[in-house]
Amino acid sequence: MTQTNIKNKTFVDLYSGTEDFLLPHTVRKKSVNLFDKIKLPDNKTENWRKFKSEPIFEHHYSLGKKLNVDTKDLDSLSFFEPSGNYVILVNGFFYSGNVKKPDLNNNVFIGSLKDAQKTHPEIISDRLHVQNAKTENYFSVLNDAYAKDGAFVYVPENVILDEPIYIMHFIQSDNGNIFSQNRNLIIAGKNTAFKIIHTYHSLSSDFSFNNSITDIFADENAQLEYYLFEGEGNTAAHINHININSEKGSSFKSNIVTFCGSAVRNNFYAEFKNEHAAVDLQGIYMPDKEQTVDNFIEINHAKPNCRSNQVFKGIIDNKAVAVFTGKVFVARDAQKTDSAQSNQNLLLTDYARIHSRPQLEIYADDVICSHGSTTGQLDKEALFYMKTRGVPEKRAKTMLMKAFLRDVTDKINADRYREYVNFLISKRLKGQSPESLCAVKVCPSC
Repeated sequence: MTQTNIKNKTFVDLYSGTEDFLLPHTVRKKSVNLFDKIKLPDNKTENWRKFKSEPIFEHHYSLGKKLNVDTKDLDSLSFFEPSGNYVILVNGFFYSGNVKKPDLNNNVFIGSLKDAQKTHPEIISDRLHVQNAKTENYFSVLNDAYAKDGAFVYVPENVILDEPIYIMHFIQSDNGNIFSQNRNLIIAGKNTAFKIIHTYHSLSSDFSFNNSITDIFADENAQLEYYLFEGEGNTAAHINHININSEKGSSFKSNIVTFCGSAVRNNFYAEFKNEHAAVDLQGIYMPDKEQTVDNFIEINHAKPNCRSNQVFKGIIDNKAVAVFTGKVFVARDAQKTDSAQSNQNLLLTDYARIHSRPQLEIYADDVICSHGSTTGQLDKEALFYMKTRGVPEKRAKTMLMKAFLRDVTDKINADRYREYVNFLISKRLKGQSPESLCAVKVCPSC
């Protein structure tokens, strides 16, 4: 048996005897067959060659179960507004116990994707994304084949929501290492405007692996802000796929904070379905110890008069490794494209590593496109200047690093969540361990 088949069997066996999967049988059958043949990404796979997947396969897993969560744990999330509208998933399953049901009008739906397939079949049937040959990989096919539930957010046309929608994922083990999957679907209808705060946390010290896909549809003139927080801890691995579909006149703004994780890979795929749409992706990552954080972004400018922007900043400490790949494809007919990407990194030790690969592939001639990458250490002259003004060296370093990230964190247009992120950044830069900061039961507001 080949190495890939051995690793495939690791996950396939977990689902033996189970049923009630999310995707239709015909789709699943194709994915199950493909998963048995598809190659595990390794250092010979171009888009994955710097990602270290070893931590994922060093453990024996149990399938995540439907468990109760102590809602008091939510009190430790200072950004969370209990009176707001939210959906909670535990080990990949929708959790409804002791949680306020969303009080929404205008046919807005926030809840379980599995349940919504029965209540909103006509909306979901043509939106539940199936990976195409260009974007499919070992982990996305695994999700296609075996995902059982996830979050569904549907905001119909002409609805504007003032308060954010929270999607919160928790990993909780009753005893042992947990493998969890979820499939999330977000639909912003025509002329809508709202925000989503999407977070991942762990309630356990055992190792966990979370494999997620989130499909996002921004319909005509929709204005969607999407904030993603990954903080499952040093004993967690996370593979995250985010597929963005932008229609005419829509605006999609995203801000991702990857705070900690043994091995974290984020795959962003954005496609412009029509003209005059905009996609703005911003993010920060702060790997420590021997963690790996890999951000892969691919934006397909298939239509003219569209705009995309990428700004990702990283602070890499100890022996951690970060990877950034930003790919922009501009089709021959995509005239008047405006695209920019920037990746900037600070290495805090001689052992920290960053692999940065901004890329442009342009076939149109009337475009404005730019890309750039910088990697370095703290500015010694700035540090010296602050020390001569009486600022202690340790505090000066912290101030410089916070300033380095600020232009990204300032773009978070949700006050309580922005304060939460800045608090964690401040504590982290002052030397507090990422494990204690990412634990839900540590109160960031204290």
